[in-house]
Amino acid sequence: MNGILVATGSGCRVFSPTGEGPTELAGKLVSALAPEIAGTCLAVVDKQEIWRRSANGTWSRVAQTGIWLQSIASVGGALFGGAMEEAAMVRISPSGETERLKSFDQMPGRSEWRAGGPPLGVRALTATSDGRVILAAVHVGGIPRSTDEGETWTPTIPIMFDVHEVCSHPTLPNMVAAAAAVGLCVSCDGGRNWKVLSEGLALTNSLAAAALPEEVLFSIQDGPFAKRSQVWRWRIGSGRVEQVRDGLPQWLDGKIDTAHIAAGGGQAAILDGGGNLWLSRAGSSGWENVATDLPYVFGLLIL
Repeated sequence: MNGILVATGSGCRVFSPTGEGPTELAGKLVSALAPEIAGTCLAVVDKQEIWRRSANGTWSRVAQTGIWLQSIASVGGALFGGAMEEAAMVRISPSGETERLKSFDQMPGRSEWRAGGPPLGVRALTATSDGRVILAAVHVGGIPRSTDEGETWTPTIPIMFDVHEVCSHPTLPNMVAAAAAVGLCVSCDGGRNWKVLSEGLALTNSLAAAALPEEVLFSIQDGPFAKRSQVWRWRIGSGRVEQVRDGLPQWLDGKIDTAHIAAGGGQAAILDGGGNLWLSRAGSSGWENVATDLPYVFGLLIL
């Protein structure tokens, strides 16, 4: 493990194999994290700013968006930000210029979107491993899909599935997955068509998902105001899902929310509602509790 970044309401906390290091961006609200290339990553800071972390841990501001963001993704040379209200989409050029995408505001089926508890927002963004497809998880609005760098968007999944997070496979461009109220949704054609995997689940409400090379991890909890949750996995290509244990308890504290499962470099991390940070150094096995009582966490990233 090179490290885990934990986005919190008072900075970005950093955990390495030797323990916790100094908090980065101390005092700032860090509400979303996203990987880039060559060890760099992005963060949404103080709701409206995008910052980049270099491979050596130095942060610099990239853009001021003027709109409250909930999610972010790097696609080629551009950045995309999903708004936490109104479900707007912004695109940031390499020079830092920001534009709200009218194509997202006017996409087919938009009139059917509805707020469900939290305001209508783009909870998660991802791009396929080849960068050709951008996918947005809209709560509650399904998964809009773009194949032309955001110039046009099309709906892909029933809005009633109540999607919370969408993620892409690290190397297989056609493989994407989504956490939804109906269970784990998977696509083998880059998000055009979706299949629901829920057989064997007594509960189906899923808020988070992350993809490893051979499996997809997703959370299951006992409702939107969960007191307990579990982590399940789908072994890619199989027809069933199974609960993840091997060091994890039968039930974890509270809910495992959107962006609270991270995967990278063949490793995975989980943050439960009780503020417990769990790490697996080998896929989804051999879990260990590496931190407790982490407050006001908005997301995780494995460096």
